[in-house]
Amino acid sequence: MAEPASPAPALPSVDFVPKADDTEPSAMELVKDDSHADVLQARLGHSVDDDDETDAPQSDPEVSFVVAARRKAFWRKPAVRTVLGLVFVVSLLGLGLQIVVQERDRIAALDMRTRPWLVMLCEPLHCELAPVRQIADVVIDSSSFNKARGDSYQLALTMKSMATIPLAMPAVELTLTDAQDQPVLRRVLLPTDMAAPAELPAKGEWGTSVSVLVTTGGARVAGYRLLAFYP
Repeated sequence: MAEPASPAPALPSVDFVPKADDTEPSAMELVKDDSHADVLQARLGHSVDDDDETDAPQSDPEVSFVVAARRKAFWRKPAVRTVLGLVFVVSLLGLGLQIVVQERDRIAALDMRTRPWLVMLCEPLHCELAPVRQIADVVIDSSSFNKARGDSYQLALTMKSMATIPLAMPAVELTLTDAQDQPVLRRVLLPTDMAAPAELPAKGEWGTSVSVLVTTGGARVAGYRLLAFYP
């Protein structure tokens, strides 16, 4: 006869008591879900940003108005106005100096008292004073061209000035023509070739007689033309 089975020994009981300073959540603690709160906060942040972007253009006119007011206040400062005045005066003096240098010959011709000052002005600028060139007021009042001996001809002419100021003595172009009025020979006579002065007096006249040697290669000289010009 089999012996009855002995009862199984009882297992020791263990109590799960959490420690007072234990920061870990218990296994039975519910997990807190913050996903809905994060989504709601993100949506609120986007709405706030949209409101800021919407309000930004409305503040632009105020900012531009402030900038314009500051600019006006800057240009109204006494120091700024003083600097602008000095710049204007210096620019005006520079423009006047440029005009004087450009028209120095005419100024000296109109008033001889300014000539020493203009000479002093031209020294550092390396410029020179010269008679005024105004060919429209110079006319050849009379002239003649006659054969003298062999191939030598005698040219006589008188130049007259119509200007009220002294003018630079021009050169003369002599053109010899044949019977068909075609040019045969051209020659330029400079003031030094005619022993002329540097200036033609105001409302004055000057005359000379010059010997001209003509070699036309057998062509017959029938006429001539004279032209006063500045080379």
